[in-house]
Amino acid sequence: MTARPLKTVPRVPSGDIHRLSPLDVIKAQIAEDGSDDGGVLFRDMGRKISQCAGDEIGRDTKRCPLRRPLYRDLNGDEKDELLVGIEDSNFLIVRAFTIKDEVVTQIMDAFAQPLSVELTGRDVIVREPTTTAGYDLRTVYSWDRRRQAMERRNMEFVPQPSGTPSSSGASPSAAPRKGPPDEDPAARHL
Repeated sequence: MTARPLKTVPRVPSGDIHRLSPLDVIKAQIAEDGSDDGGVLFRDMGRKISQCAGDEIGRDTKRCPLRRPLYRDLNGDEKDELLVGIEDSNFLIVRAFTIKDEVVTQIMDAFAQPLSVELTGRDVIVREPTTTAGYDLRTVYSWDRRRQAMERRNMEFVPQPSGTPSSSGASPSAAPRKGPPDEDPAARHL
């Protein structure tokens, strides 16, 4: 992805992304994208988000599809970025935003059917089921200085944690299982 400034969000002279409402940022991003123009799935998501109230975030994702936002320095500038998960049917849209030159800028846009999404250090790690028995797909997104965005750095098949059911042949409506605990005590889950 290419970093993309959001033109309709007010400038943030302090550079503190915590001062912004995550809901307002997502609403602005969707409006600027023309409701994501990605078909019925995204139009329905945009409609649900437009009806969200700020206090609903992370409570009932069927009513308001935004998960509780996470904050972490993803680009090494010693200021937090905003990471937001948006549930849509059996999928999760993961978006990240930073403030660059006082302007809110989208730096990540990923679409997955995750078992887990983790923030570890400055990486975003998405673990998804596969049709290969005994394995999950692990995708790591990291900061790319040249592109000024979070880019897919690594994608690999990893063994499922022992004692977990195989995701082989699992339907998309199957209840997600938790991914393995991360060894990084500072890891956070979206």
